[in-house]
Amino acid sequence: MVIGKTKFVMIQGTSSSAGKSALTAGFLRYFSGRGIDCSPFKPQNMSLNSFVTEDGFEIAVSQAVQSEAAFKKPLRQMNPILIKPSSDTEMHLIVEGKHFGNMNFGDYNRRKDFFLKKAADSFEFLTGLNDLIIIEGAGSPAEINLFKYDIANMGFAEIYDIPVILAADIERGGVFASLYGTVKLLPPKWRRLIKGFIINKFRGDASILEPGIKQMEKKLKIPCLGVIPHIKNLHIEAEDSLNFKKSDVYGGGEANALDNGRNGRLNIGIVRLDHISNFNEFDPLFFDERLAVRFFDGIPFKIDEFDMIIIPGSKSTAADLAAVKKSGLFDYIKSFEKNGKGIIMGICGGFQMMGERITDPYNLESSAGSVFAGGISGFGFFKTETELSEEKILVNQKYKFKLNDNARGSFLSGYEIHNGRTFFSKNYSGGDIAADIFEQAENGSGGFSPEAGILSKDNRKIGTYVHGLFGNEIFKDFIIELINKNIESKGKKYRYGGREAGSRSYETVKNDSFNLLSENIERHINIELLESIADI
Repeated sequence: MVIGKTKFVMIQGTSSSAGKSALTAGFLRYFSGRGIDCSPFKPQNMSLNSFVTEDGFEIAVSQAVQSEAAFKKPLRQMNPILIKPSSDTEMHLIVEGKHFGNMNFGDYNRRKDFFLKKAADSFEFLTGLNDLIIIEGAGSPAEINLFKYDIANMGFAEIYDIPVILAADIERGGVFASLYGTVKLLPPKWRRLIKGFIINKFRGDASILEPGIKQMEKKLKIPCLGVIPHIKNLHIEAEDSLNFKKSDVYGGGEANALDNGRNGRLNIGIVRLDHISNFNEFDPLFFDERLAVRFFDGIPFKIDEFDMIIIPGSKSTAADLAAVKKSGLFDYIKSFEKNGKGIIMGICGGFQMMGERITDPYNLESSAGSVFAGGISGFGFFKTETELSEEKILVNQKYKFKLNDNARGSFLSGYEIHNGRTFFSKNYSGGDIAADIFEQAENGSGGFSPEAGILSKDNRKIGTYVHGLFGNEIFKDFIIELINKNIESKGKKYRYGGREAGSRSYETVKNDSFNLLSENIERHINIELLESIADI
């Protein structure tokens, strides 16, 4: 099928985390930087990291990042189907930016034609707006058990006769076997679409790969477009949690070790929930020279190991709260708060956990056995209660920040994605809340709603539904100042002042990474061959 004059090429991988997302972003930055109007597209994504577009639609964060690389605003059509696993067999499904329903994977596969049509509609919409579409596949195209259900890789490429470039991650080992096996497992009708391959993340002298590359080109009858080296200091926000599950890494790379006091950094611990969502929002913390940050899921040896604990968002809030209780982390965090050792912040699901109770009247999570008739009790740090609701709140807006004396009235970027609604408990008297964080949200009784974000009277507990706050330097500075004040009040040595001169903002870090990818693509990829393949 031919769609106007729009050109397209698809980046697939021999496995998950082969570098598809980063390569797609790099190609988008390269071509958009040369005046070509281009856009990312991913027919189907499976990720708990999502983003809300300006017009209130939910897509995977990787497509939002790729649109940034292409100097575009994220659109819901860039990722028409988003699967957010809620258990090993169940999913929370987003179609065309809105919640479609909860279903098991078998039911989803049986409706392949319906979902494929939704993906095709979005793709054709984007072709009307762009000269070039860089499409990202999902996982591996050689999942032979899923061939008849495929809409993410070759099943989609076949419809539009899309040329496919196969990326292989050499760091995983067996790069030639993975390339050969992937191609040979494909049926002939799909194999013909593979037009070349890229070896990704190579360390050392690439010339030693030449004999193997020549054999691959001969055996597979497709060319190698190039060898991309391992790129130091590259940061592209993670799409999924594959690497995140390792103890020594975070979403975008190696985590900072906790500071023992000698370097003057503040220690922040982020609870590694089983169903953690939007963990990429913490990436800006890892790039701040004042902080030492890590995720943790075991009970720390010392009660004061952290100066701040963050309870992040969750796709299955009640289930994660139950797991935190079972692991002992619940009691540890309660002790951390009781002993006055530092700051605690809850975001979205973490904010819900900080209240007194979570109830599930619509049975959204009860099937997992984590919420019973009376709900599940939370930490009780705030006198709030959350009711899980069928309505999903999707907001992307500017929030008027009220708590920074140096920047009072400043606006912060952020977004909300949540099914729950949070209210003050019936026994709330107003005495334990110091302030609402953002512009006051009237609740009809002259007070404010906790959903505006709240700060406790002792300045040690923060709760908010807003994701993405740490990407705002003003908010990050406010948090660091709050931690420092708490440390001083406990008689500890003041650790760190303002941001060092010459330090990069997180926006600069991201933009530099896009440019670094583009430069490496220009240096190591046969662009003329790629343009010929895509008919650019």
